[in-house]
Amino acid sequence: MRMKKMLKQLTVLALVALFVPVSAAPYGVDDFAHSATLSDAKTSLREIEIPKTLYEKMQRRDYGDLRVFSADGQIVPHQFSQSSSRVDSKQETPLVFYPFSKEQAANPSNIQVVINQKAGEQSLQINQHLTNKSTNVNEYQYIVENQIKNKKRNPELCKLQLDWEQDKPSSIISFKLESSDQLQNWRILSNKLTVSKLNYSGSQLLHNQVQFSCTSQKYLRLTWLQPNQQTHLSQIKGLYTQKGEQQVQWQSFGKPHYNAEEKGWLFESNIVASISKLEFVAPQDGLLYKGMLYSRNNEKEAWRYRKEVSQYKLNMGDTILQSNPVSISPNNDRFWKLKIQAETQFTENQLPEIRAGWMPKKLYFLAQGNGPFTLAFGNYNIKPDQRNSLADLIDSIKRSGASIDRVSIGEIINSNKSFKVEEKTPWKLILLWLVLILGTALMGFMAYRLFQQMGRDEAESEDKNS
Repeated sequence: MRMKKMLKQLTVLALVALFVPVSAAPYGVDDFAHSATLSDAKTSLREIEIPKTLYEKMQRRDYGDLRVFSADGQIVPHQFSQSSSRVDSKQETPLVFYPFSKEQAANPSNIQVVINQKAGEQSLQINQHLTNKSTNVNEYQYIVENQIKNKKRNPELCKLQLDWEQDKPSSIISFKLESSDQLQNWRILSNKLTVSKLNYSGSQLLHNQVQFSCTSQKYLRLTWLQPNQQTHLSQIKGLYTQKGEQQVQWQSFGKPHYNAEEKGWLFESNIVASISKLEFVAPQDGLLYKGMLYSRNNEKEAWRYRKEVSQYKLNMGDTILQSNPVSISPNNDRFWKLKIQAETQFTENQLPEIRAGWMPKKLYFLAQGNGPFTLAFGNYNIKPDQRNSLADLIDSIKRSGASIDRVSIGEIINSNKSFKVEEKTPWKLILLWLVLILGTALMGFMAYRLFQQMGRDEAESEDKNS
């Protein structure tokens, strides 16, 4: 009876260890290294633009060490937005354009605008009155339609991507860019923008994107600054940015260091953000950095290939050519490696400054309880809270067209507390194993006692029979 009672107690203890969760104590503002008071608002669901400072001070790369507290000290539900992985490519739009020679562009009567109206929709077309039908006429100027498809989002055209054919292996092309709503009064967006296709050190260097003052006007006018060049523009893409949209944030990682064992340049990310752009800024002209980019989250993992890199800075007389930043799939790996392909040896003074860019997230929270609300962050040991997802609520509010108030972050207060990474003892697992080991030992002991009892019973039976 005593053994049965002990076995019953161990069984109950095992079930408790298996199925009863260990509840963690609630966090308070004092459990974080930094805090800041949030401004007041009216709507229940509120939005925060995450500034660069928070990315610098947060400690977890999964953004887990951040909470929002009410004035009563209660944790309120929050949700991070999904960062856009390819902001530029999602807003790329091929644009319609019309080429003109220098003679045609000099006479405004060669350009006519016709509006076709069908089923309540208007479409615009520019008719060219060509005085010279020859296909060998040099293209000099282009009228480009700024085709804004989603006017409700107030997009602005801030970049162009050009594709062209040239009669030389290497070419640098400069142009002026203007905008207008009526094809009459033109506003200068840039007096000189430059694109290029170059053969340099065994590589083709392509610089085909230009950035300028954002515009929402209906037409662009692109004019080559060297009118006698043989250049045929085959495609123009517009890269749009939503008006008021947060721009890419940048952080310097400093210079890399060469590691002979890894056979590459090594550098580390000092920020928790999901990096989507990398730029290798050359300190001198005439430098080309070409290689394969790898990353990993910790030193025990294998390197994972990310992208081929070609970064340069060239002085071409009156023009400085510098490559665009490298776009990569967003990730927040800590360790990075660039394996240089060329045999060129770089001195310490020729190593680039590495800059990383990311699209900032937004933080949504539900204003439960009394204000003011406080944002607290900075403690590696605090993990993400998966219980307070607001994704469905955020989607339904956005679809309904209802407003979400944006609140600002006040002065960030440093608590001057240092939180060491805790190696938490898995008491639940230890208790379970202990119960299993004791239970197994007890069952073995009971089997042994049962075996002894059966032996004694058998001996007594034989004595009686004899």
